[in-house]
Amino acid sequence: MPLLFASVARGEAAQANTVIPKLARYLLILTLLTIGLLTPWVPVGAAERIQILTATARSEFPARITFTLTAEAQASEIVAAQLLYGATRQNVLSVVDVPLTPGRRIEARHVLDTQVYYYPPGTAMSYRWVLRDASGAEVTTPRAEVIHHDERFPWAERTERNVTVLWYEGGAAFGETLIGAATAALDRMAAALGAELEQPVRIYVYASSADLRTALQANSVDWVGGQAFTDLGIIVGAIAPGDVAEVGRLIPHELAHQVLAQLADNPYGEPPPWFDEGLAMYAQTRPDPWVEEQLDEAAREGRLIPLEALAASFPADTDQALLSYAQSQAVVEYIIATYGAEKLRALALAFAAATPPDQALQTVLGRSVDELDAEWRVTLPPQERTVAPTPVPQTAPADRFAEPPIGLPDAAEAPSGGSPFAGVAAPALVVGVLFCGAAVLAVGVVALLLVWRAGAARRG
Repeated sequence: MPLLFASVARGEAAQANTVIPKLARYLLILTLLTIGLLTPWVPVGAAERIQILTATARSEFPARITFTLTAEAQASEIVAAQLLYGATRQNVLSVVDVPLTPGRRIEARHVLDTQVYYYPPGTAMSYRWVLRDASGAEVTTPRAEVIHHDERFPWAERTERNVTVLWYEGGAAFGETLIGAATAALDRMAAALGAELEQPVRIYVYASSADLRTALQANSVDWVGGQAFTDLGIIVGAIAPGDVAEVGRLIPHELAHQVLAQLADNPYGEPPPWFDEGLAMYAQTRPDPWVEEQLDEAAREGRLIPLEALAASFPADTDQALLSYAQSQAVVEYIIATYGAEKLRALALAFAAATPPDQALQTVLGRSVDELDAEWRVTLPPQERTVAPTPVPQTAPADRFAEPPIGLPDAAEAPSGGSPFAGVAAPALVVGVLFCGAAVLAVGVVALLLVWRAGAARRG
C-alpha cells in the first residue's frame, strides 16, 4: 500500500508539472492579446523609414511665400507629399498636394502667391508637411511658423500692452507719438467697454499712401487710409511723420475694431456695422471735422439712413458711406450719454453672445432698433426740406425706335397696318395657305392608313 500511494503521488506531481506551464503560457498569451487590443496601432518604423532633412519657409512680401522640403526614405520610395498651411490666428489650414518625382530622396516645393491669396504684412503663418511612401507609411512634420513680414522697409518697433507699433520714418520721437496714441486708445476703450486686448496686435505705419497701397490687396480703392484685419491681429495704415491729427484718428479707430472683435468674438455673428464703426469713430482722439456737418445737412434734407439698414452693411456710394459713419458715431455717443457706458458694454456682450441687434437693444436698453433711431433723431435739427428725386422719364419717348434694329426693314419698308400679314403680297399669301392645307391633308391620309393596317392585323 505505501508503494501504491507513492506511485500515485508521483503521477499527480508529474501531471501538475505539465499543467502549470500550460496555464502560464495561456495567461501570457491572453495578456499579450489584451495589451495589443488596448494599444493603438502605429505603422512600424514609419518615422524611421522617412527622415525629414530640411523643412523651411521663406516670405517675400508682398509677392509670395515659398515652402521647401527635403526628405529621404529608408525602405521604399516616397510617393506623395502634402503641404498644410494657413494663418496661425485663424486656426484653419489649406491642403495642397505638392507634385514630386517618387524616389528614395525627394525635394518638394510650393510657392504661395500672396498677391492672389492675400495676407497682410506681419501675418503669422503655420505650416506642416505630410509624406507617404509606397508601403503606406506616413510621417507628419511638427508645426512650424513663418512671419509674412514686409522686409522692404527698415522698421523700428515699440511694444506696450499687447500692441506693437512698427514704423520706418520719423525717428524715435515719431515712434513715441504712435505708441502714446495706441495706449491712450486702449484707455478710452477700457472706459467704454471695460475691455483690453487679449491677444497681440501689430500696427504697420507706412510713411505715405503710395507705400501703403503696395502693401494692400490688389485692386484696393485708392482712398483707403488704414485697415484692420481683426481675425489676424494686424493693422496697416499710412501716416506721414509729424501728422499728429492722423495719428489721433487712425490709430485709435483701428485699435477700437481690434478690441471689440476680441471681446465679441463668437462663431455665429458679429456686432452690427453701426455699432462697430460708431465705436471706432468714438475712440478717435481727433474727431473727423465733417461728421457734424454731414449729420445736420442730412437731417434738414430728410436724407438720414434708417439705423436698421446700417445693421447690415454700409452703402457703396462714397457720400452715403460717409453719412453712415457719421450716424454710427452719433448713435454710439447718444447711447453713452443717455444710458451710460455700462449699457454700451452690455450691448457688446450681447453681440458676443450672437444676440440679434433688435433683441439685444430691447434687452439692454428696452428699445427696438426703430425706437432707438427715432429717439436719437430728436437730438438733430428738424427736417426743413426734402431733396427732390432726380427726374426720370415716365414713358418712353415716341422716337425711341427711330433707328430700326439691325437686320430688320427700316421705316420705309416696315408694314404700317396692325395685321400680322400687312404688307405681304396676296399671291404669296394664297400659296402659303394652299401649302399648309396640303400638309394637313397628307398627315390625315397617313393616319388613316395606319389605323386601317392595325385593324387588318387584328382581324387576321
